[in-house]
Amino acid sequence: MKVIVAGVTGHAGSEIVNHCFADERITKVIILTRKSVAIDIESHPKAEVVLHQDFSQYPEEMMRRFEGAEICLWAIGGRVNQFNNDKELCRKVGVEYTLAAANAMLNHLADKVPSGKKFRFVFCSGKYSEWNQKRPLLFMADSRRIKGEVEKGLCDIADANPDKFETWILRPSGFIEPSASISKRLVGSLYGAITTTQVGKAMVKVACEGWKDRIIENNALLKM
Repeated sequence: MKVIVAGVTGHAGSEIVNHCFADERITKVIILTRKSVAIDIESHPKAEVVLHQDFSQYPEEMMRRFEGAEICLWAIGGRVNQFNNDKELCRKVGVEYTLAAANAMLNHLADKVPSGKKFRFVFCSGKYSEWNQKRPLLFMADSRRIKGEVEKGLCDIADANPDKFETWILRPSGFIEPSASISKRLVGSLYGAITTTQVGKAMVKVACEGWKDRIIENNALLKM
């Protein structure tokens, strides 16, 4: 099975790729990235690195390289404070880039998956995402609305194309790096943070097997 992974240089991205490499069901991993990746990832026999600078556009020649892919695992985005508090940039990366990719894959790849299957788009979102763009929020309002907007957009695409496109959305509370100190792990555990290794494993599990719920909350991720 051929998959596309975007966001490999982020918190959970490298772990997603490592779990793709380790899973025997996955035979090819297309790594979609703007930056160079670690040599151990690039040199892996399953890996094919595609450098792409404008994530709002997907030319025909690029989509031809993706043909045969059945799944996209998308881990691009973040909180507004991770974009120097630039809300518009955060929205562009989190919403516009994600939906542009999903639509490109719907239009160019979904009709080519094996019979009886649908193209799967698995998105790493965040806890407390808010779909209601007008609801007053007490904390992280902009970040939560941006996550909610992209979640709804992906679900709208899936609902409009139920015969060939499906999506799952993971909502981790926060990330703990494998190398994190004991104190950071203790602080993270107070709000249910999940290790990046667990996120990578969960993303690949959902990509290959699906899940009973379209939106997968942090507690379910911790139990996977």
